[in-house]
Amino acid sequence: MKNTIFKLNIVFFFFLFSCKSISQTPIVWGADNGTLPSDFQSSGNYYYKDIPNYLDNFTGTWEYVNGNEKFQIVLTKVVMYHYISTNLNFNFYEDGIVLQYKKFLNNNLTFESPIYQNPNFRSLDGVKLNGYVKDYERVTKTIYYPQVMGGGVRKQGGEYFAPDCIIEKLPSISGQPDKIKFNLYMQQSCCGETNNEIYDGLPTFSIPKDIEMVKL
Repeated sequence: MKNTIFKLNIVFFFFLFSCKSISQTPIVWGADNGTLPSDFQSSGNYYYKDIPNYLDNFTGTWEYVNGNEKFQIVLTKVVMYHYISTNLNFNFYEDGIVLQYKKFLNNNLTFESPIYQNPNFRSLDGVKLNGYVKDYERVTKTIYYPQVMGGGVRKQGGEYFAPDCIIEKLPSISGQPDKIKFNLYMQQSCCGETNNEIYDGLPTFSIPKDIEMVKL
């Protein structure tokens, strides 16, 4: 009896999932999707589906080696994530990439970032991934807007840096492993994000930037 109920629950789950999949209208990031209603990103009826399989170009583990230090990123594809934001009035589904990073010293793992539950990288062309990375080893202190911008708190103390990130797939070369370029970006002039005096003599980020990485 228990086995029968268990099997029925599984069948019901897959039925619900397939119904949800069918009910969403697939569209593609960056493509000509025709005329869409003005509320399409808030209706819950649209699904940014990776129909061209752009994201597959980036999935896997990528590594950068600098002497006895290694930096790795693990890019994982997430399918049909339900993105909801009441502040931004967003309600849609999407395929995307989540990023986890790891740091090694003398081949020993020294740091491993948490794994995002929601995808924070998208690709419009299969060549570049656009998103952001949370620098979990680099926290801020309270930073204020300049007085010319009205003052006030820009970042609360203890918040992580979350610089914009672009990951670019480099052209393939026969006989060599695939490569990507990994770069982080953060405004330095606005609001004292990275030129705060508390970082004098210290690196802005705890993870490398502007590097080439090889696929393992």
